[in-house]
Amino acid sequence: MIVHEIPGTLLVEWNDEVRAMVDTWSAYRITVPQFREAILNKGLGYAKTHRGRAWVMDGTRAKGAMPEDVQKLIEAEVFKAFAANGIKYFITIKSTASAVANMSIKSFAAHAGPCGIQLVEVPDQDKAIAWLREHP
Repeated sequence: MIVHEIPGTLLVEWNDEVRAMVDTWSAYRITVPQFREAILNKGLGYAKTHRGRAWVMDGTRAKGAMPEDVQKLIEAEVFKAFAANGIKYFITIKSTASAVANMSIKSFAAHAGPCGIQLVEVPDQDKAIAWLREHP
């Protein structure tokens, strides 16, 4: 189910089977207000209401790097908010389009662990869903 969309940038979807939010990025050009609305307001709000337990970030086709102010928001607020609302796993799928995008993900994903969220890396969305089925 589509929860939010920023055309050409981000699709936020709910996977009810494994109770996970799946972000599919096509470009990392996003502002802090857009990110807040998509991830913290709509995505996390929906995940909280539906007892979400995981967040999947699919950067397979993403180009570019997450803007620095968005990365700082993620580091300062996002993982804390995820943990406070029951998210136990943060699953990343690396970009096949951009090494810069992968560096961006690695930089902010390092902040998941200190918040008590397990960081998992998989090659695609199917593997992410399979991993979640095996780790209830």
